[in-house]
Amino acid sequence: MLTKRSDTKQADRDPAGPTTTGLSRLARRHPLASFFVLAYALSWALWIPMSVMRDATPAIYGSLAILIGSSVPSAVAILVTAASLGKGGVRRLLRRLLIWRVGLRWYLLLLLPTALVVISITVVAVLVGGPTATLAVPVVSAVITVAFMTFPGSAVGEEIGWRGYALPRLQVRHSAVTASLILGALHTLWHLPLWFRGLADHPLSVFPAFAIQGFAFAIIYTWLYNSTKGSLLLAVLFHTATNAPLTLVLLPMGVEDFTGPFWLMAALSAVAAIIVVAVFGPSQLSRQQRQQEPQQRSSITPVPGADLAESRRRNNVDA
Repeated sequence: MLTKRSDTKQADRDPAGPTTTGLSRLARRHPLASFFVLAYALSWALWIPMSVMRDATPAIYGSLAILIGSSVPSAVAILVTAASLGKGGVRRLLRRLLIWRVGLRWYLLLLLPTALVVISITVVAVLVGGPTATLAVPVVSAVITVAFMTFPGSAVGEEIGWRGYALPRLQVRHSAVTASLILGALHTLWHLPLWFRGLADHPLSVFPAFAIQGFAFAIIYTWLYNSTKGSLLLAVLFHTATNAPLTLVLLPMGVEDFTGPFWLMAALSAVAAIIVVAVFGPSQLSRQQRQQEPQQRSSITPVPGADLAESRRRNNVDA
């Protein structure tokens, strides 16, 4: 009996398995709620002070708060996965960053956001006047900026959480479109404190356009993710591809000139999402099955101490 108890306690302390903390129990029972609550709480704790202080926000604090806050979703996803599924679960999650053999057409899709920005700026310039699409910084600076946006920036900092952790779990219970819209709403709302800082490049008047784009791109992300067998690498690159033309081409034009193209881009994004749904179907958003987190991974995760309790029960029966 002593040997059995010793073996069980050693198994409970196995560093490769899930931990025995309150977080691990919560994460196993409510994985999505745990993720979203922690992601919101930690990011907003950093961002709400900027919304309150606005122009009085120290520059160093603003930069660090945005960088750290933008990395919270992925950090929380790794933390919650480690707590509930152990190191093996974390390895499975991060291994999706290595799925790169997905076909050239999916890499070409990364050009879509830039095309939407250029088309929107050009159409507005032709119809009502305004500047044309130009790169706001030298090419070398643009390359460095894009690299920083990818890592350690918001691309890797967010997508391990949104698409790597949340999306496959949402698709367990919902169709691909419903899962996308839920995630799009939560992802868009998560950014809200950044729109209350009073900055010229984040006027509240264009937040509805940002929300429309958020829902539309959420569908395109899911289509991309499901069609590439859960490639987080493509999700990360698509995140960078959506942010880069906004930062390097559209927003530097100034609020007077970027508002019209921003709204047009949101409308074109919505049209693109509708086409994806119509062609690939709302259930899967793919010719393949939607990428889900197998339910048994969380449902059959051994409860810490369960083996010990079973051992004691059997010993009592034997006695």
